[in-house]
Amino acid sequence: MRRPGLARGLALACLFVLLACLVNLFVGRARLPARDVLAALVGGDVSATVHAIVHLDRVPRVALGLAVGAALALAGTLFQALLRNPLADPYIVGVGPGALLGAAVAGALGLAGRSVAGLSAAAAGAFVGAVLAAVLVLGVAGRRGRDASARLLLAGVAVGSFVTAVATWALYVENESWQDAVRWLLGSLAYADGARIRLAALATATLALLAWLRARDLDALALGEEAARLTGVDVARTVFGLSAAACLLVAAAVATAGLVGFVGLVVPHAARRLVGPGHRRLLPVAALLGGGLLVAADAIARSARTEVPVGVVTALLGAPVFAFLLRRQSSSR
Repeated sequence: MRRPGLARGLALACLFVLLACLVNLFVGRARLPARDVLAALVGGDVSATVHAIVHLDRVPRVALGLAVGAALALAGTLFQALLRNPLADPYIVGVGPGALLGAAVAGALGLAGRSVAGLSAAAAGAFVGAVLAAVLVLGVAGRRGRDASARLLLAGVAVGSFVTAVATWALYVENESWQDAVRWLLGSLAYADGARIRLAALATATLALLAWLRARDLDALALGEEAARLTGVDVARTVFGLSAAACLLVAAAVATAGLVGFVGLVVPHAARRLVGPGHRRLLPVAALLGGGLLVAADAIARSARTEVPVGVVTALLGAPVFAFLLRRQSSSR
């Protein structure tokens, strides 16, 4: 099957994002006429209630969903290339458990209801915990020597298991911390605000540019470490640097929206089918598809009688795709 070029791939991805945003803006527990939503978006004459629903709830959720979905898709693309594993997930290196630990510690310290730099204490704790877990994983994996990808994977498994155990202990210290910590396990865009949007958008834009500038190194690494060395890539330093970027992307996503699974696993595969494996094309298309997918999943989550966490919807959508990918990989061996 002939794949479309970059321009057509970007156009299709942008169309998907536009449709997802429109659906998200028009659905919700408060049923608003489409003309009222459009009027509120363009500054028309609408009631204060309609204006508040559109501008204080739906628009922030769309903005946060685009940034977080893009961050997770980019992180998944990076990890799948660095680990040379099509089933690699952004949380595979222990960043997710680190975020859970941070949120749990914030709750156990009685910081519920407080804010840090515009973020809730739980969100700030999740970000700090995710970053510290990433630093620990990268420190254990090391920056020198061969088999950098394998060492990163093993270090992530080891640190993730340890941090999960510590997080579980922290949850038992004080029962009140369960509520904040469980929220990070389920994922939600319901708490979208200016601080979360700025953090997610700034981290995603900065780290996406960094990854895109190293697209040729990613292409080389995807062929194997020996092949990358033959093209002049410093494998250990490149794996370390791009892994750090991917971990920071996940940390920003987790701190602002919780643990949203499967976006970083599924979206890179969809983007590859659209524009091929070259990372200069793949990264921007994956970012767009990831943002659109999370915004669409949030619309589905809010269309139910009782709003469900967006992480539940992405799991329902992504789990069958993961099973298909796993089965296809097994049959190809």
